[in-house]
Amino acid sequence: MTIFASHIHTIRSFLDQKNHDGSSREFEAEIPPAWPPAGPRDIVLGPDLALELGHPDDASLCFTVWTKEADLVRDGVITLIGPDIPETGSGRLPLGKIVLVRMEQGGEDDVYERYRDMDLTRFSLSLKGYMLRAASRHMREWSRISRDAVSGGFSFRTLGSALIHAVKAVDGIAAAEVVFITRSSDDVMALKDTAVHADRLVQAMNKMAAEMAADCGNCEYQDVCSDASEMKALRETLANRKAG
Repeated sequence: MTIFASHIHTIRSFLDQKNHDGSSREFEAEIPPAWPPAGPRDIVLGPDLALELGHPDDASLCFTVWTKEADLVRDGVITLIGPDIPETGSGRLPLGKIVLVRMEQGGEDDVYERYRDMDLTRFSLSLKGYMLRAASRHMREWSRISRDAVSGGFSFRTLGSALIHAVKAVDGIAAAEVVFITRSSDDVMALKDTAVHADRLVQAMNKMAAEMAADCGNCEYQDVCSDASEMKALRETLANRKAG
């Protein structure tokens, strides 16, 4: 499935630019993550707080795209554009988080279900000293990191490793890569148009999966569906499954 191929190529061009100007670095994921778990969910209260990522007053843009083309996703690679958590220490950082996923071949009719399972993994991460405080429908995330975690070396490699490990535990996922952006609000929002278009495709898939019959003529997503032949094929597959 190549629905998001153009989005991934845009992301790759952005990463190539940041690599060229020396503002990015890469880490290899630790699988399984070495950081201690925190139980069902850790809570970071004000007195324990060291650093916030994607605070409501700062830029935040988080989204996921996927493909079935092996050469579009570098499995286990974590890219960081901007300062790392130990380098910042305390305060706030804007947050860009892009998850690139390669799905296994086949099963075109359940891609949205797999996406939904992938998306839910962010709520199940168990990392001592890390708390996802809020995640909105507008592709924003706000998280907190404790003083003890920062002093203990919690980093974006730690967070990225846990995320990649969780995403790859979802059935049908073959590879995962994560990009974090903390350099500036402008860098975080540089891919906003790409993210918004990708999100509209995801919402169109959601609508297809939820509705018993497609009324394309009156659908608010027909502009994105009409540009993607794979969306038409997915619609036909879902229609046939519901009919039979």
